Amino acid sequence: MREVFEVLGQSDFVTSVILIVILILSIGSWAVAIAKLREFRKVLGSSRLFMDALRTTGKPPGNDFWSRSREIGPLARMYAEAGRFLQRRSDSGRTGSLDADEAGLLRSALEREAGEDLSERERNIGFLATVTSISPLLGLLGTVWGILTSFIGMKETGTADLSVIGSGVANALTTTVAGLLAAIPANIFHNFVVGRINSLAGDMDRFLSELVDVCRRGSL
Repeated sequence: MREVFEVLGQSDFVTSVILIVILILSIGSWAVAIAKLREFRKVLGSSRLFMDALRTTGKPPGNDFWSRSREIGPLARMYAEAGRFLQRRSDSGRTGSLDADEAGLLRSALEREAGEDLSERERNIGFLATVTSISPLLGLLGTVWGILTSFIGMKETGTADLSVIGSGVANALTTTVAGLLAAIPANIFHNFVVGRINSLAGDMDRFLSELVDVCRRGSL
C-alpha cells in the first residue's frame, strides 16, 4: 500500500488530474447511491405500512392521512388522488358507478401521479450510469498517457531500462485500477436502483388497476 501512495505522489500533472476527476466521480456516485438507498427504504417502508392498514381496516392509516399522503408514499398519493377525484365528482352531484369516460379520466390522473413519483425516484440515476461509463475511459486515458510518457522517456535516454519506464507504467496501471474501482460500485448501485424502480413501477401499476376497479363503483 505504501508503494502505491509513493507512485501517486510521483504522478505527473495529467495523471494527477485524471485521478482527481475519478475520485470526484467516485465520491459523487457513493453519495447518490447512499441517498437513493435511504430514499427507497423510506418509500417502501411507508408503502408497506399503508397497504397493511388498507388491507386490515379497509381505510387509509391515520385521521390526517389526506394531508400527509405525499409523505406516506407513492401508493398513498395515488389513493389520495382517487379520493379527490371522487370528492369532486360527488360535489358536482354525480353519484353511482363511474362511466367509461370518468374511469378513463381517473386512470389518466392516477397515471400522471404515478409518473411524477417515478420521475422523482429516477432523479440522479443518470449520474451513476455516467460514472459507470466514464470512469473506465478516464482510466484508459491515464493508461495511454502513462505508456506515452514511458516511450518518450525511452527516446530521450536512448535506453529501455526499467528504471526509465517504470514510473510511467506504474502511473498507467494506477489510473486503470482507479477507474475500475470507481466504475464497478457505480454499476452495481445503478443496476440495484433501476431494479428497485422497476419493482416499484410494477407495484404501482397493479395498485392503479385495482384502484380504478374499486372507484368504478363510486367509492373507496
